[in-house]
Amino acid sequence: MAELNLLRKTPNDTFVVRGEKVQMPNNQEFWQEALKEAENRGISKELIGKNSSLITNAYMESRGLTMQDFGKMVNPQLNRAKVTDLLTNTNTKPLFEALTETFLRGAFEKAGRAEQLTMGPVTIDQQQSEYYYTEGYEDNKYDFMTVAQGGPIPVMTIKLEDKKVIRVYKRGGGIELTDEAKSMNFDMLSKFFERQGMVLGRTDEQMVVDRLQNGYFDDGFDKPQTLGVKSTGKIDPMDLWFAQNYMVEETGFTPNVAVMNLKTAEEWTSMETGQGAPIFLQNQLDGTTPNLLKSQPFVTNQMDDGKIMLVDTQFAINEYVYKPLSTENERNVRTQIDGSYTTKTSDFVPFERNARLIVDVNESRGKK
Repeated sequence: MAELNLLRKTPNDTFVVRGEKVQMPNNQEFWQEALKEAENRGISKELIGKNSSLITNAYMESRGLTMQDFGKMVNPQLNRAKVTDLLTNTNTKPLFEALTETFLRGAFEKAGRAEQLTMGPVTIDQQQSEYYYTEGYEDNKYDFMTVAQGGPIPVMTIKLEDKKVIRVYKRGGGIELTDEAKSMNFDMLSKFFERQGMVLGRTDEQMVVDRLQNGYFDDGFDKPQTLGVKSTGKIDPMDLWFAQNYMVEETGFTPNVAVMNLKTAEEWTSMETGQGAPIFLQNQLDGTTPNLLKSQPFVTNQMDDGKIMLVDTQFAINEYVYKPLSTENERNVRTQIDGSYTTKTSDFVPFERNARLIVDVNESRGKK
């Protein structure tokens, strides 16, 4: 069997990434350098033994690169190679999980829109973390205050809530191959990983919407408030105008995303003037959902009918990450099955309770 090069051939093994030239090692040299970086970052021997994609990810990050950059560098001939050849070739076997993850991750990030709703990741070094808070949500705790001559500067205190603990759990899914199935070309297998990535991405998205809508803690401590409408049972632009301005004036947060389900989005898009003309005719013609004032629409089946959640994504929710998305390999000798298992250990926790506001068309305004 001819040797398969991991990365595509370029002059001097140099790639252009975002306008910068980057020289990359190839084949076994790449793997050895990636292993060193993984060990330096404290990746466990167990994960290294399973050829975790975290190894490649660690090396790419050390060079200021991403797994998407790695995917663009990969030798395109690998797509036409047999899976069994990739799993036995000395250049590609250690990096098989990194290869599969480039396809899974691409679909994961395209289909799942969790990042559109989050402030960003908070890295934690164990599967539980303390919860920090400030007493109250009033702006005056953050604001300028008059300081008497020689007097102390007023402060806002960040505290540790010892009765509330954030715990994150491993979530994952896998694809297993019998020896007979390895006769397929890798480009065929990659489609299965893209399909799985799409499903996992949507699940991540549903999880963050659930946390935004219901909060993380069971006692409702971080659940958003609800605002009713002037006339129940229907969507009125003035109710949304009121809700957006209420959020800005009363809480100081400015919503930039409006989360709703498909039925509610249809009701909003099909609104008519008093003369029966469509308000959003152009959106109906081009298949888009119109903005709710200044908020971008975010359609998901996680929301109930008649409820619209306004979100200030700059302050609404963080993702606490113990172990980021990665793929590992394991072979069961008894069953002759190779498995690629993708896992992620994280959860979404609201940061500011009042950075979300739910408008409920079935409640009369005044009920909170």
